[in-house]
Formats: sequence, structure tokens, C-alpha cells
Amino acid sequence: MSEFSPKPIKPAVIFGAKNITRIGYIDDYIFACEIKGADHIVYSKPRRPKYHLVIIVLKGNIEIIINGERLSFGKNSYINLPTWSDIYEIRYDAGFHAMITATDRSVVEDIFQNRNPFPPDFQFSIDHQIGGEIMDPADVATLRKDVSNLIDSLSNRKHLFAEEINYAYFYILLTDMADMMWKRYGTEKPSHKTDMKRSDIIMKEFSDLLVVHIKKETSVDFYAEKLCISKQYLSLIVKEKTRVTVGTIIAAMRTESAARMLRDPDMTIQQIAEELSFSDQSSFGKFFKKHTGMSPLKYRQNLRKTLLTLR
Repeated sequence: MSEFSPKPIKPAVIFGAKNITRIGYIDDYIFACEIKGADHIVYSKPRRPKYHLVIIVLKGNIEIIINGERLSFGKNSYINLPTWSDIYEIRYDAGFHAMITATDRSVVEDIFQNRNPFPPDFQFSIDHQIGGEIMDPADVATLRKDVSNLIDSLSNRKHLFAEEINYAYFYILLTDMADMMWKRYGTEKPSHKTDMKRSDIIMKEFSDLLVVHIKKETSVDFYAEKLCISKQYLSLIVKEKTRVTVGTIIAAMRTESAARMLRDPDMTIQQIAEELSFSDQSSFGKFFKKHTGMSPLKYRQNLRKTLLTLR
């Protein structure tokens, strides 16, 4: 069976090195830059970022085709692109100005696991949600300053404690992003790791289990048993932390996995159904249509049409 593994790409390749005005990086760990000006990049096959990307749009407009969908963002937008995002095209206009960070997954995991904890809903959004939103101009100014400080720090490689300083600046960026989320959505104020609520720990462990088992396991009972709690308690915690049900999260992640495999032309729909442990292709088709509004075949046909329009 074919395994879909798009070529990883660095941020400079995604956004066009010619438009980078400031840059700082540690190879294979953290990358931050400021870009200005227009560019249009089209890929004949989907490209997947090697790093988790955060884009802060200061001015202008950007349009990205991600996972077969065309998304547009304007001034004061925050854009989150996890490493499983498949990028087909990116276009930004002459007035475009943005700050970008790219981090290896190990950096984010280290902060989430070993430092002051963030609420599970913030961690979940960073790990699993593609998209963006319009922010308050004051918040944009704060994040711009954070990324600018990170760029300066990453550029100073002679400092004896350069790595620690770089992590500190990235940590500040994450805390400011989380603070804005708390203010906007009213999520719980974070606590220190030593005072971390049991519900926060369970939510984090549930998220980790989903990543490992989502293709094979779909029942709430399975995840509750792994966590040594009742399914009623797991359902209560998830609803409290994410405002959606356990079933909704499981279905969304399975749909996401299915769509990702459908973008691989070497995999048949039958193979995808088997990979996701459906009893047959028909059951998979009904599931996918229920959650996307179209059959797997229609999704794949629409994707091909989108790619043809780009050529």
C-alpha cells in the first residue's frame, strides 16, 4: 500500500526567499522571518511543511490552497498551519507584510510537557486546527514584537546561552497567543504544572492517544479505558474543555485523515477505507459524505479540478 509522504519544505521555500527582509533560525529547530511584497507559488504536487507554521498578517492579503480548499486572509489575521497541512498554492499581493515562525514539533512538545502548562483547548488548536482569524490591532502589535524579538535572538548565535534565550522568546510568543485566546473565548486561566488540574492532564493524554489510534479506534470506551476513567467522565471533560463532544472530535480527525489520504493519487478509495478500519468501501463513503457533504470520489474529482485550474 502506498504511503503518502509529501516532500517537507522550509518556510523560505513556501513563501519565497526573495521577499524575506529579516530572518533568524537554528537549523531544524526554530525559524522566524519577516516578509514583504508579492509572490505566487504553485506546486504540481502538494507540499507539506516540515515545521509548524504561524503567520501574523500585518498588511495586505494572502490566499492559500490548503488540503484542497482555497482560504483567504487579510490584515491583522493570525494563521495556524500544523505539519499535516498540504499546501498546493500560495499567493500574496504587493502590499503583503507578515511575520512568520516555523518550529520543529519537538520544540512545541518540550514547552507543552515540561514547562508551565497551557490549557488543553489551546494545545489542541495548535496541534490540530488549520485556519486563522482576525485579531485586535493591539494583539497583532504584541505578536509582531514577539516575533521581531525572536528573529533578533535567533540571529545572535555568539551568545553563550543562545538556545535558552531562543526558547524563552518562543515561549513568550506562545503565552501571548494563549492569553489572547483566553480573553477572546473565556477559557480557563492556566495554572503551574505542579497545580495542574486532573482534567487538563486527561485532556492532554486524550489528545496524544488520538494521534496514535485514530485510524483504528473510534469508540469513546476505548479512549476512556486507556485513560482509566469512565466514558461519561471523559465526555464531560472534553465538552468542558473544547465545547464539542468526544464523538465530534473523533469524527473530525478521522475525516481529516481520510481527506489527507484522498489527496494521494496512488491510494485507492478501497485502500483508504481499509486503512481507516471501515468494514467496506460503502461504509467509508457514507461516513465521509456525512461529514464533508460529498463522496470520497467527488472530493477527489474536485481536488483534481482545483489542481488543473492552477496549471
